[in-house]
Amino acid sequence: MDITDFAMDLFGLRGKNAIVTGGNTGLGQAFTMALATGGANVFVPSLADDDGATAAMVRATGARYEFMQADITGSGTPKRVVDECIERLGSVDILINSAGICPLGEVLEFGRDKWDATVQVNLTAAFEMSYEVAQHMVPQRSGKIINICSMFSFLGGRLSPAYAATKHGIAGLTKAYCDELAEHNIQVNGIAPATTPRPSPPTRAATRRPTSACSTTSPPPAGATRPT
Repeated sequence: MDITDFAMDLFGLRGKNAIVTGGNTGLGQAFTMALATGGANVFVPSLADDDGATAAMVRATGARYEFMQADITGSGTPKRVVDECIERLGSVDILINSAGICPLGEVLEFGRDKWDATVQVNLTAAFEMSYEVAQHMVPQRSGKIINICSMFSFLGGRLSPAYAATKHGIAGLTKAYCDELAEHNIQVNGIAPATTPRPSPPTRAATRRPTSACSTTSPPPAGATRPT
């Protein structure tokens, strides 16, 4: 490639296929729209059903949108998600691990139930999703994995030790996978947003826990912010 061959199309995502966990709510929805606007097709696994709102916005950009209602903490679910993405779209080129929860509680009330749920969604599911896409990205010698870290990847914070611990963990996973996968032309990066305004999560009857963007054990006031 010569320097005169440079074109802005080199920054485009047309023809690429992306998975965004929790990609139809909160920051995940914003990531989905950014990818679609860049030209990528997007596959979204999420517990939340947004009645087709995200699908309509994505398709308005000309990109394809596929949805799979799934609990990514379930046994074998990450593999099924990746396989379904490839079945519907043809490949997986990008993964954004956006799904996360943030239960709150004082130290003496924050027990294993909150801890285990947070670790399963924020860290274990992100690892399993990364592991499964790597099975395809390594042979094709290309891919991007983007983990959503947090300012709490570097801080302690209050009311959610599990959130801080998992966000530290996801930063470590990002560095480890970056070192491992670079030789296969796979880039692994983390983004660490600060607090962001977002609507309160919808009520999810008959579900174990949300797998979309960070939620709390009780809805905050309108206009409030939550850590990402």
